[in-house]
Amino acid sequence: MTTPPHDPYGQQGGYQQQPGGQFQPGHPQQGHPQQGHPQQGYPQQPGYPPQAPPLSPGELNRPARPKSVDTAFLLWMIGAGVGIVSTIFSFLTAEALAKATAEKILGRDVDSQLVASAEPSYGSAIFSLVLFALWIVVVFQMRNGANWARIVLTVLGALGILGGLFGLFAIGLLFSIGFLGAIQALLSVVQLVITIGALVFMFKSDANYYFKAS
Repeated sequence: MTTPPHDPYGQQGGYQQQPGGQFQPGHPQQGHPQQGHPQQGYPQQPGYPPQAPPLSPGELNRPARPKSVDTAFLLWMIGAGVGIVSTIFSFLTAEALAKATAEKILGRDVDSQLVASAEPSYGSAIFSLVLFALWIVVVFQMRNGANWARIVLTVLGALGILGGLFGLFAIGLLFSIGFLGAIQALLSVVQLVITIGALVFMFKSDANYYFKAS
């Protein structure tokens, strides 16, 4: 047998001849199937927060909250804080205010024991705190566009304005009982102004459109 001559230009192992006479190095295929990944969108990467759920059609069509509603919300919250502080001062000045009122009506000195029953009880204090808590809940609902909450705040605001106007007649008595009474009188005036401002901003034209669309 004769050994075939070595062809320096022959095809070597591991080289595949490409069309056109070009040689390209490579490894022979060993039967490994090509692996592919099905397209499933963008997978969740570790270390990243979950994607937000899609918005509903109602949320997409809801207009942006106007500045007037945010201002009304802020005024209502400030008014609630002022009201809580004013309620605390009213407990501190209740006896002195009742005595000053009785002396002005009767025209003579009144025994302090007779007016001690005019002091508010702990039950009324708890009731006042519950009312303020409900008030804050309604204010947040108004901020979210609930028209019923705006109506409730309108009724409460109107009653508060009437009470504040009648309370102006007692400002003189509050100032007459000392420093705490003067602070309570000033808080009453501030709360009255805040309530009027909140009602005005709550019924501006952009606010009306916001509540109507919500």
